[in-house]
Amino acid sequence: MTATHATHKILVVDDEEMIRMVMRTMFEEFGFNVVEAANGREGLEVFTRESPDIVFTDLQMPEMNGFTFISRLQQKSPYIPIIVISGTGSIQSAIEAIRLGAWDYITKPIESIEGLNIITRRVIERMRLISENTAYREHLEELVMQRTAELRDSEVRFRTLFESANDAIILFRGDRIISCNRKTQELFGCSLDDITGRTLLAFSPIKQPLGVLSEDLLKDRIKMALSGEPQFYEWRYTRRDGVFFDAEISLNRLELQGSPYLQAIMRDITERKKAERALLDNARIMRELEIAQEVQQSLLPAHPPELPRVLVACNCVPASSVGGDYYDFFSPGGQILDAVIADVAGHSFGSALLMIAARSVLQAKVHAEHSPGKLLAEVNDLLYEDLSRAELTLSMFYARLDIGTTTLVYANAGHTRPLLFRSRDGSFEELDADGLLMGVRKDVIFEENTTQMANGDILFLYTDGVTEAENADGLFFGDERLREVIAESCGQHPEEILTAIFRNLAAFIGDKDLSDDITITILKVIPAQ
Repeated sequence: MTATHATHKILVVDDEEMIRMVMRTMFEEFGFNVVEAANGREGLEVFTRESPDIVFTDLQMPEMNGFTFISRLQQKSPYIPIIVISGTGSIQSAIEAIRLGAWDYITKPIESIEGLNIITRRVIERMRLISENTAYREHLEELVMQRTAELRDSEVRFRTLFESANDAIILFRGDRIISCNRKTQELFGCSLDDITGRTLLAFSPIKQPLGVLSEDLLKDRIKMALSGEPQFYEWRYTRRDGVFFDAEISLNRLELQGSPYLQAIMRDITERKKAERALLDNARIMRELEIAQEVQQSLLPAHPPELPRVLVACNCVPASSVGGDYYDFFSPGGQILDAVIADVAGHSFGSALLMIAARSVLQAKVHAEHSPGKLLAEVNDLLYEDLSRAELTLSMFYARLDIGTTTLVYANAGHTRPLLFRSRDGSFEELDADGLLMGVRKDVIFEENTTQMANGDILFLYTDGVTEAENADGLFFGDERLREVIAESCGQHPEEILTAIFRNLAAFIGDKDLSDDITITILKVIPAQ
């Protein structure tokens, strides 16, 4: 691949040599320079020595963990881009690291070179924007200093610029204000007499937003500016009416008639800070939603089971980042295949969490001696308190297929009735059994029913998001359209039937967003090989 970022150096900090080697290979393929460290302590040494542009770091490392490393790195270089490397089991830790100052998060194992490149390009783009912003500010400071020097010997010209500036401009002798323009008076809500003769500390709260005393910070800024080192920083002030506002300050030393002065150029950035916080909060929320979706999707079967005499296809499409639908397969023993499908009301975080709890209960309770009805009863009893507190209900259909005899035993907890397509005559049967929605009450008895499947028969399990998919005209996809698609595709593999259903759904709803999660599981009995 073409080396497009040869000037950027990346530091990879991870105690796993394999991870470092994989990332080095990927980054070098895109033209990056790579340096490595095996832990946080070593990472600080390499950072000081090599001055990398971007840092990728694990969280769980010997000698110095990732959290301490990030904190130390922030002290040394507050604006260095940091990307956390961690496993899916450390998601909360990764989120905490992002709150501490990390820019982004990737998971192990790192298998997608393109995904890693996308994250890195996104970081480089952000670095570019920050650099351009810094250059703009420096350019503005240079312009101000240049103009000040040009107007030093002309009081009239200087006063014209001074008073007409869109930014507040303040002139100091020592730490005392000796002059300011109209914009300064507008910002502080005070007259010129109220401002002159006082220090900026008089218009500052006791502590700045990070908790440091305003007095100590201001002394340091003034000292460095007087020594000839220009200062650029953000500061919180208090207006005369007690309302806080945030400002961007450029503090520089001036020589006027042979004497040292300080000039502060101040811009109100209160609204900009609010917008930045909103954007940051939104970015964090979106990232946490992405992580939650990754976790939830990882809990679904990675692929359909492969068994003699049965072909299987399945898919789940959430309406939002996280959903309340669930499906799974179990093999409790012998030639037995269990299939379950469920739907928690809504598609929020709460729905997703309760669905994960239902999955855990099923995995703990599934056994050949536990029939479908008994399993539903146990899940209902164990989840009743959680569902009741959350004011949610859970529907679930559980089917057990004996592959040897093709006998199907099933129970239903208020779920959408599955369809059984009969190949002998092309008819459909709705599979139902008495049983309440889970979360309504405890000690529910779930009826079990039995039916015989034949070669070519198709069992279709689905959630109501399929038939209730709505188009722009307010029409539902409906049961009749679903049956037509299944009947037309009945001679094909379940994967092709599934594709046909989603193709027809997409054509029906058009550009309209899904209003509910869509989950489908298809089982087809075929002759013994």
